[in-house]
Amino acid sequence: MRYLLTPVFAAVLILPTTLPAQSDGDAPLVSSDSGAGGGSSTELFFMVEELSEEIRQLRGQIEETNHELDRLNRQSRQRYVDLDQRLVDLSSRVAELEDASGNASSSADSEESDSASSADSGDSSGEQGSASYRQPGEEERKDYASIQNLIHNEKDFDAAIDEIYQFLDKYPEGDLTVNAYYWLGELYLSQESYEQARQAFTIVTSRHKSHRKAPDALFKLAVSHDRAGNPEKAKEALERLQSEYPETESAAKGRQYRSEEMG
Repeated sequence: MRYLLTPVFAAVLILPTTLPAQSDGDAPLVSSDSGAGGGSSTELFFMVEELSEEIRQLRGQIEETNHELDRLNRQSRQRYVDLDQRLVDLSSRVAELEDASGNASSSADSEESDSASSADSGDSSGEQGSASYRQPGEEERKDYASIQNLIHNEKDFDAAIDEIYQFLDKYPEGDLTVNAYYWLGELYLSQESYEQARQAFTIVTSRHKSHRKAPDALFKLAVSHDRAGNPEKAKEALERLQSEYPETESAAKGRQYRSEEMG
């Protein structure tokens, strides 16, 4: 009996010392799980902060874009006002010239026949009383070439419009000035800004009738009216084109346009 109890007693003595060892071994498992949860929370926090910063940056970019759009809209409206004022001023000057021309004609009618003959010989040179235009200097040619490069090579129409306005301010009169007005109309027409295009072409067709760009401008004036929803004004411009420049390539284009586009 004594020999039987001895192993049991030994097991009881060993058991209390073994259990704490197992408990100590379990402790790191609980600590490890807790650490993993803390790391996930920290990572999530930084992700939220990063996304919040990206949102703030995007909002800033949107605000900058809106400011730029507002600036461009204001600039566009100012261009329209400037061009409209130019047209008003030029129309007034044309009216003054026409009045002066009318007075000169009345005076000429009272002169003797030899003066009339001299006047007739002066008209023998031909087209529309061809006016002379100031020829450009080297710097003016370079400025105009820069505009043409923006239009035909770089296709940067907004920049070309900006340079045309600068060109017109710098060279208000001259042969290339008329060209610049024509190209201003072309650019506005391509951007579907039909009213601005109409005004630019009108400056060429009303003030510079003898210029080489006048027939083209009159044709494009008709196109501007038509695309803006004014077919009657377009027809008037096309009829004027046939009447004033019947043998030009622009007149042929006008006939084709009226037949194919306007019915």
